[in-house]
Amino acid sequence: MDYDTDPAPFDLKGSRTGVLLLHGFTSTPQSVAHVAHGLHRLSGASVRVPLLAGHGTTPEELAQTGYRDWLASAEAALATLRQECDRIVVAGLSLGGTIALNLAIRFPDRVDRVVTINGSTGLYRPDQVASLFGDRPEPFQRGIGSDIRHPDRREICYDRIPSTTMRERFVLTCATGAMLPELRQPILVFQSRIDHVVAPENGLRILRDVGSSDVGLVWLENSFHVATLDHDRDLLVEKIGEFILANRR
Repeated sequence: MDYDTDPAPFDLKGSRTGVLLLHGFTSTPQSVAHVAHGLHRLSGASVRVPLLAGHGTTPEELAQTGYRDWLASAEAALATLRQECDRIVVAGLSLGGTIALNLAIRFPDRVDRVVTINGSTGLYRPDQVASLFGDRPEPFQRGIGSDIRHPDRREICYDRIPSTTMRERFVLTCATGAMLPELRQPILVFQSRIDHVVAPENGLRILRDVGSSDVGLVWLENSFHVATLDHDRDLLVEKIGEFILANRR
């Protein structure tokens, strides 16, 4: 069954192991739905996929939000899942991966394991940063969605991004990158070899800088940025499922 057409948030009830799976910047749960359902079938875990504030509506509504709102959406979903489950794995794609790292660092008593898929830690080109802090930036920038190698799959996402939220994303990714040494939980990092949105060096930085002694890195050889919709999406299900079911903390 294909779950690639519905942008709504959803919950899949299962065991007392919970997976919080977070979509990326300007995207929706549609982008991670195939992986979510695959993990539910493979591991039997309860899976929650929330919609981050300002997403799934219009770019104008996204412009009214910032990183505190996106974090609050994830924190609320984590709190609900923690009430239902004894063990929590937080995972995310792109900015969702950044938020997964952030939650694990700030709430170590609530998060037992972490997974990032092409997560950003604040490594940007100088020109990308300069464009965010000009005196008169354009109110909207071109969208960054659907960076997918597969010819027939598309991500439901905004085609315009409010410049104010690009700056909010910059603050969140850079701050989270600075906090990486505080992350102690087991972590599994996925990184596409070719990624036109987040520099692949971010995956190596996570591997290098986290304080965990249990770190794994899987290179994705056949997917671009939105790997959860790309050729490697079933590989993600397989590897994350193994990680969820591992007996280590």
